[in-house]
Amino acid sequence: MNPLNVFSKAKILWVSVLDSSRILTYTVGTRISHRGYAKKSSDDCRRACVDIPPDVDPVCPLPCERRKKKKESILHKIKLKIVEGGTNFGTPFRNLQCKDKVCKEVEVPEQKALEAPIKKMPSLPPPRPGVQVAVLGADTNLGQYIALLLKQCPCIKKLRLYEPTDTKSSECTRDLCNVVQDLQHIDTNCLVEAYSCTCNDLERCLQNSNIVLMLDSACVSTHMPLEKRFECQAPAVKQYADIIAKECPNAFIIVCTSPIDCMVPLIAETLKETGWYNPRKLLGSLAVPEMRASTLAARALCLEPCYVHVPCVGGTEGLSLVPLFSKALEYFDFSEQNAELMTQTVRCAPITVGRCDGQCNKSAELSEAHALAGLVTKVAWALLCKDVPRVSGFVEIDATQVISPTRFIGVNVLLSNKGICDTIAIPHLHPRELKLMDLAITNIQINEDIAINWYQEHMNAERETCKIVAKTDFNYPKKYLTLEKCNPCS
Repeated sequence: MNPLNVFSKAKILWVSVLDSSRILTYTVGTRISHRGYAKKSSDDCRRACVDIPPDVDPVCPLPCERRKKKKESILHKIKLKIVEGGTNFGTPFRNLQCKDKVCKEVEVPEQKALEAPIKKMPSLPPPRPGVQVAVLGADTNLGQYIALLLKQCPCIKKLRLYEPTDTKSSECTRDLCNVVQDLQHIDTNCLVEAYSCTCNDLERCLQNSNIVLMLDSACVSTHMPLEKRFECQAPAVKQYADIIAKECPNAFIIVCTSPIDCMVPLIAETLKETGWYNPRKLLGSLAVPEMRASTLAARALCLEPCYVHVPCVGGTEGLSLVPLFSKALEYFDFSEQNAELMTQTVRCAPITVGRCDGQCNKSAELSEAHALAGLVTKVAWALLCKDVPRVSGFVEIDATQVISPTRFIGVNVLLSNKGICDTIAIPHLHPRELKLMDLAITNIQINEDIAINWYQEHMNAERETCKIVAKTDFNYPKKYLTLEKCNPCS
């Protein structure tokens, strides 16, 4: 057989087989991918049956809430291609409708108003520490001026004013209670209270006090001699010291009762007897003469008083007071004549002002109130550990530091929360000031002896009185004449 014929027959056979497979594939593919179309009279467009939306149910126009939208997947796409008959992938799509149940209207909740935002309250600052000050002798104009200045001090939380005598007989024309009510209107945190001797309020006034300020009584005049002033005020000062030892033994005592040179030793002896004497908490005021000396030196030098400071040493008044004008300004010395004139002016300032005012018991009350209020403020800040101020005061000195026949002398001291923490030694003095200092120490010694002698006589008189009372009460019993007088209920 010819091989060409065989090849041509084989070729014809394979061509026929391939043609039959194409016809079979085409018929199967057309049957599977055939999609039915529907015509509508009003719509010429032909769409797939699956794309035609279902009829709207008149009972339930909304779809059922239970129907959930499914995420499209490969099976979902295959189902879209199947129109007739069932397959392994499931049945064609159907629109699930709720025919038996009536759709309920969805109730939309009412919107509630939002709550007001809560404001953050600022945290309150901690309470500011303060001290309690008792002013003894506040029935005078000087005491009221000091109370007005101390009411404005932020470091004082309570201010107690005590009148040792009846206000009607004093020089002040206003009742102390009215003054306190007037001071309460000042917008500061300090509380002001009034106490009177008529109600025996001295113990209540001194209770838990941190600073005690002793002032002159209303019956004392600047023209009175030293011995007479001391005899007038010594009993009251002795009573103050006794009550201080009972009610506030740790209080800082500032003595402004003239004569200060005599009152400070008297208070020291009284506190020693009670066992509560602390030399660090007892100070005689030198603020007034120091203020006058500094102001006078500043005017003489044509400078502001804040740049000039004249320390005062020795005593507190008269010949015992020695202002050190040589230390007023560095590298400057007054002439001897000018220094003597200014020293005499400072010593005689209370009497000079009293003559200008006419017939008056007290003089220079406004300037004294300013100086004493500044001293009390410095002591208060020192007790609160806010500052270590340097002040001049009449205090008990250490015999190892200053060789002097007197126990008390006016020097510069440093204050702290424990009282007087350090005593500054007297600086190198001018020869003129050295002579004045020798005379001042002699006068201080005389004033100290006056106070100690009076205290010993007073104590001896009290002991004699106690002995007489004891003999009368216990050694000599009463003799009752009748039985009715023995009955305590009769």
